[in-house]
Amino acid sequence: MHRPARTFYLINRVNAAVNVQMERVLKPLDITVTQYTCMSRIKGHEVMSSAKLARAHRVSPQTMYEMITNLEKRGFLTREKGRENKKQLLVSLTRQGHKILDLCDRKMDEIEPLAFAGINTAHHALLRELLQTVLENTTRDEQGEAANDSDPLLPMRAGGRK
Repeated sequence: MHRPARTFYLINRVNAAVNVQMERVLKPLDITVTQYTCMSRIKGHEVMSSAKLARAHRVSPQTMYEMITNLEKRGFLTREKGRENKKQLLVSLTRQGHKILDLCDRKMDEIEPLAFAGINTAHHALLRELLQTVLENTTRDEQGEAANDSDPLLPMRAGGRK
């Protein structure tokens, strides 16, 4: 008896396929998928500590330090010491960082409709909500803000099931 593919397997395959598409459109901008998601996360919070970024991307602090240093040298990020905790490095986007992120977002705007072709608006909204729920369920026990970006469906949820 044939068993349907596990949902985790499908999510993993979608993630891999999406990453390939993202890499393809970001490569001409000399931005990696990780750099794009890192800058997107910073934009969502305006200022973030490098430690929180490392946890959020599940990389070592050293790996995150190297990526931040690279983006800082390119003029996309700036770092400053925390006001309350001088050991904490806070990272934010520069004007140039906002510009490159806007270019990257436009590239995402080009490929997202292709990935969701044939899915109507209501189903697309439902998919986003379901994926957000899975994300919350799978990151509930993590410390810090690991994968908990701001919820774009919060207005919908306020009147909905949560």
